Amino acid sequence: MTDKLTEQSLQTSAGITRAYADLSNDFNPLHLNPAFAAGTPFGAPIAHGAMALDLLLNAVEASFGPDHAAEIDIRFTAPVKVGERITAGGEASDNGYDVWVRKDDGTVVLSGVLTLDRAP
Repeated sequence: MTDKLTEQSLQTSAGITRAYADLSNDFNPLHLNPAFAAGTPFGAPIAHGAMALDLLLNAVEASFGPDHAAEIDIRFTAPVKVGERITAGGEASDNGYDVWVRKDDGTVVLSGVLTLDRAP
């Protein structure tokens, strides 16, 4: 069993956010419209939360391969402004793996626990 997940990073951008909106059919102006987002408590467009989750799932697959069944319990803890870089990873723990997605400044935007159904 590996002690750490293979970290994966993503530099968010307006283009990536737009592409994600097209894929997910989520065109909320909070993600795509700077003028609209400026009037919200965030003050700027934020990336779709599922982008952080998808990045974490990429780290899980890079670490254990595509055939590992797993259960993941996560919580979104902070927004990611479009233009910020995020990194997903995790460390082995008594419960499986403590997983996270963090901004470059260390802010955790997603945290949780990953449990593999079988050993890698």
